Amino acid sequence: MKIVSDLAIVGGGSTATSFIAQLIALLEQAGINSPLHVRVFEPLSRVGPGEPYAEDLPTNLLNVPAGKMSAYAEDREHFFKWLKVKGPSTWQRYGITEIDPTAFLPRPLFGEYLGDVWADLNARAAQIGIGIHQVRTRVNSVDLDTEEGTVLLGTDVGVYVAHRVVLCNGNLPSTAFAGLSGRPGYFHNPYPVTTLASQIGRNASVAVIGTSLSAVDVIVALKESGHTGFMLAASRNGRLPSVRSAVSPPTPISPPCVEDIIPLVKAGKDGLTLEDVFGFLKGRLAQAGSTVDLDDIVGYARPGEEPVDVLIREISASASRPRVWQSVAISLNNTIEHVWRLLSEKERQRFYAEWRSLWMARRSTFPMSNALKIKRYAETGLLHISAGFQQCVARQGAADGFEVRICDASGQAHSSYLIDYVVNATGLSTNVVTSDDPIVQSLLTKGLAVSNPYGGFQLDFDSGCLIDAKGAIVENISLIGSLAGGTYFWTTSLDVNARLALDQARRIVGKLTAACGG
Repeated sequence: MKIVSDLAIVGGGSTATSFIAQLIALLEQAGINSPLHVRVFEPLSRVGPGEPYAEDLPTNLLNVPAGKMSAYAEDREHFFKWLKVKGPSTWQRYGITEIDPTAFLPRPLFGEYLGDVWADLNARAAQIGIGIHQVRTRVNSVDLDTEEGTVLLGTDVGVYVAHRVVLCNGNLPSTAFAGLSGRPGYFHNPYPVTTLASQIGRNASVAVIGTSLSAVDVIVALKESGHTGFMLAASRNGRLPSVRSAVSPPTPISPPCVEDIIPLVKAGKDGLTLEDVFGFLKGRLAQAGSTVDLDDIVGYARPGEEPVDVLIREISASASRPRVWQSVAISLNNTIEHVWRLLSEKERQRFYAEWRSLWMARRSTFPMSNALKIKRYAETGLLHISAGFQQCVARQGAADGFEVRICDASGQAHSSYLIDYVVNATGLSTNVVTSDDPIVQSLLTKGLAVSNPYGGFQLDFDSGCLIDAKGAIVENISLIGSLAGGTYFWTTSLDVNARLALDQARRIVGKLTAACGG
């Protein structure tokens, strides 16, 4: 007999865990005590951590302070409270002797927390008659049974049926350097960094392609594991992320509300302009007693400066004073999808063409502790950070390694580095058109979804549901995570995804309450 789930969640990482945990909490609050069958499709043995918070070296640090990390959007201290309950025996396994809500703790420790959240939500669900079952298989296709009004999920072990599906299927891998895949010495994915540390010889030369947050993870993991060979970190602009200020603003920066954003659209205009947004952020800086210091905010290299010189300036600024602009930018997480939605199409295109690269480098911050390590490696000759990345090619023989070519400032002349190992740290992809992911291709091929020009799929803003090839909302398939970025903009941060997950959970509980006559 065919068993139909009331709800199916595709993916079992941090976003899925946040969604289910908040769903159960809402059902408890609503007093709904009726049998519901929930399936979670996750091929890994553990539900909770996903790749970002999986078991790995403790050098992988959170980029958000411990006191603000949580699976629950409205309980931002949930992780820190869990740490206090677990006690020193748990912390010490990660080299931590005391906990501080402002500290940037190891990501695998947060993964352990997510595992406990999963166990707890299962126990609570059982008490109110909800059965949650993990199905350890990968979903390869998604389709609709229009007659039954259900969703069909094709897996390696058969077809499953659900009344409603929430896609939390994680990040798409980088599409860069596809020609190097399978080449000895090439790592297409930097995670887990444990694999890099165990397979790359300590004296071998290494090129890390990319200088973003994942590149920082790779560099620190290898060097702290004893790597002493030459290491090159290269990207087109050579920009490392901004260093998170170690000095708190004199007054806390409160997040803006939607009601603060909507009035920014002036009468008779098509939508927000980038100048409107800049003016709004400038005003919030003024409210916090700060001014616009474009040199600090933008962080461009000055004439003659190398990337490491910019890093040294970053460290000095973040060690000596509060960088209020960072706090203002972070506070925008609370409403950033509304800012993005209200931008006119012309302004969105302008942002992507002129400002997105800078925004991503400056808005993404990394902890002072790792910044100091990167500085030390560079100053002792263990690391060279370079702009002007041009090309990485495999050399002739199977064991001959790679050649990395770097352009000078003119873009003409180049220098070459002969490298033993290459790690692709260019980051995730959100381009569903070029992806070979089975679920992605299934949704596109069957017309259940269309690509968003700014990443991921087109979604209905209010519900997070897919918009199909005919422009209709697919009412029983929604999505949370990085592939929602074109609709909500900043969906690689758990605090944003937890909030979007809470919104979806509320809508589902509202429908259940109505169905139960509540």
